[in-house]
Amino acid sequence: MKLIGKTGTVLFLMLLFGPKGTSGQEFRVTDFGAKGDGVTLCTRSLQAAIDSAHAAYVSSGLKQTVFFSPGRFVSGSLYLKSGVTLHLDEGATLLGSLNPFDYVKDPYCRWTALLFAVRQHDIAITGRGTIDGRGWEVANQLVEYIHMGLVQDPLKYDRPGESNRPENIHFRECENVTVSGITLRNPASWNQQYDQCRHLLIENQTVDSKAYWNNDGVDIVDCSDVVIRNCFMDAADDAFCFKSHSVDGICQNVVVENCTGRSSANGIKFGTMTRGKFRHFRFSNITIRDTYRSAITIASVDGATIEDVVVDGLRALHTGNPIFLRLGERRTGKDEPCLKDITLRNIYVEVPLDKPDAGYSYEGPVEDQPRNISPSIIAGTPHHRIQNVLLEDVELIYPGHADSTYAYRGTAPQELAAIPEWERRYPEFSMWKELPAWGFYLRHADNITLRNVKLRVAERDYRPAIVADDVEGLVLDNTAVEGENGQLRLPQVVVNNCSRVKNNTKGLRVHKQKSSAQVFSDPSQTTSDIILARDNASPCTEGATLYKASMFGCKSNGVTLNTNSIQKAIDYIAAQGGGTLVFEVGRYLTGSIHLRQGVNIQLNEGAIWVGSSNRYDYDPGINGEPALLIAPEEGMAQFCGLGKIEFAAGFPKWDRADGVSVPGTM
Repeated sequence: MKLIGKTGTVLFLMLLFGPKGTSGQEFRVTDFGAKGDGVTLCTRSLQAAIDSAHAAYVSSGLKQTVFFSPGRFVSGSLYLKSGVTLHLDEGATLLGSLNPFDYVKDPYCRWTALLFAVRQHDIAITGRGTIDGRGWEVANQLVEYIHMGLVQDPLKYDRPGESNRPENIHFRECENVTVSGITLRNPASWNQQYDQCRHLLIENQTVDSKAYWNNDGVDIVDCSDVVIRNCFMDAADDAFCFKSHSVDGICQNVVVENCTGRSSANGIKFGTMTRGKFRHFRFSNITIRDTYRSAITIASVDGATIEDVVVDGLRALHTGNPIFLRLGERRTGKDEPCLKDITLRNIYVEVPLDKPDAGYSYEGPVEDQPRNISPSIIAGTPHHRIQNVLLEDVELIYPGHADSTYAYRGTAPQELAAIPEWERRYPEFSMWKELPAWGFYLRHADNITLRNVKLRVAERDYRPAIVADDVEGLVLDNTAVEGENGQLRLPQVVVNNCSRVKNNTKGLRVHKQKSSAQVFSDPSQTTSDIILARDNASPCTEGATLYKASMFGCKSNGVTLNTNSIQKAIDYIAAQGGGTLVFEVGRYLTGSIHLRQGVNIQLNEGAIWVGSSNRYDYDPGINGEPALLIAPEEGMAQFCGLGKIEFAAGFPKWDRADGVSVPGTM
């Protein structure tokens, strides 16, 4: 049965996946010797109750119930079977054993879990009780066993592999599944994973999943006909996560409604494992808060097709990033990666200046710094473009405060071209570090519409609101950019190498520009193009072809490390037959620079080269010691001008080898 049609109409006629027949008898776990004292290991007693209920189902065709009365029932791995409902009464807790050897790593699923169901049907977990995996204790005990050599695990990132730590629930290839009313707490790995299941209902759940690393709220993997509603997910990792593990897998016909997510990773996330297909998703009335990464991440990086996704009604507060749509090429799938037909409607997001997940047991990492607050991102690759994205009735509030002297990314064509593609990197909104816009950054995409979109910045930001680079078919329809007390930079929108751009918003300034075919096709300058002090003529500038350092992406803020940009400029000038690289007023942080024959360096008055304080930014010179300037193998290179070079205490000034002339500087 098709749950959602291509038109986006939700056909909410889905059966609630109840098992066939009416209710049979009730099997109380205490009748099988289980003790709810929180100490006695009850695995065999609990499995006996499940097996007996399943046998009764097979013989009668009637639904059977395994009943947990109030108490704390300790168990290792259990297998739920067809026709059986586990009902946890209020006050009843299924408590994970603290001994890692009490858990099974299922040979078919290749995961470890407290509660398995494999190729079963008509199963349920209900009631107002709790499943508590006690994951922190279990995971740390597992680490001890690994160090003792009792368990084999590489301990990557100083923690056991995800599949070796017990999840609370792992259901594989099951049909007609209901998980309703219960509380799930403290898994050692993912919390609840449903892999290749059909007709799945998850409702009225409370999830507290913050005990250890990789504690997602819920993971839906290659499942069809799924409803998640009225749930609260508080997770150390992604709250609502959708994956595809198989190139032949399909995750489709999914409804998520009336749910709240709190996460030190992403609120709603597609990925990262994205190998098959995703289609026909509907999200409505969603609240996301205190989320370190993005409120919405939709990423296809392993060859998946993701299409027909509608988010209609999402409010995100205190969230690190609003929207991240990404196509990548991390792995090769059966098909080419595709991300298309995405609608984000009735969205409100507030991004704070502080770290939004502060206080979590496992906070998101402080990474990719220095970096100002990132914008929302829609980014494909040169070979795989995102297609057909509608943002409608969207309001995004950013804090501003971006400072170009802290970290900088400009909007000139060569600066935009210098932003790396990172096709194979793990997809996160922070992967590019600094981006040139504060509201939206769009790249390698077709048919992007912003309709009734309001972008507001609270304090001054040096960047424009929107930067679009290589976008075909950009529509700005009633797009408002707001700020107070002169915070807004003009123009508010920069489009580079874009076609079919329609600006239907009165008062919105759009600056159009186009990169040349080669970024540095002709960056040479005449003397009149460069501001030189009258008394700054030198052997480096007289009669020479001059090149501005800024044309090669060099930043004069004293913070950005310019080593690669300076070296790129020198190598380019050498390839052109020689010339002079001119640095204007500012502080240029750098490590070792390898000079080339015929390439001179001019520091204008007020220009300062600042030697990095990190010894690892230096290469050895001729004498084997770290050096700032390393001579060419032959010929001369001069360093001229009225500028200066500064060094941290204890670091070398320059390589004193022959072949480098440094008149009038230092």
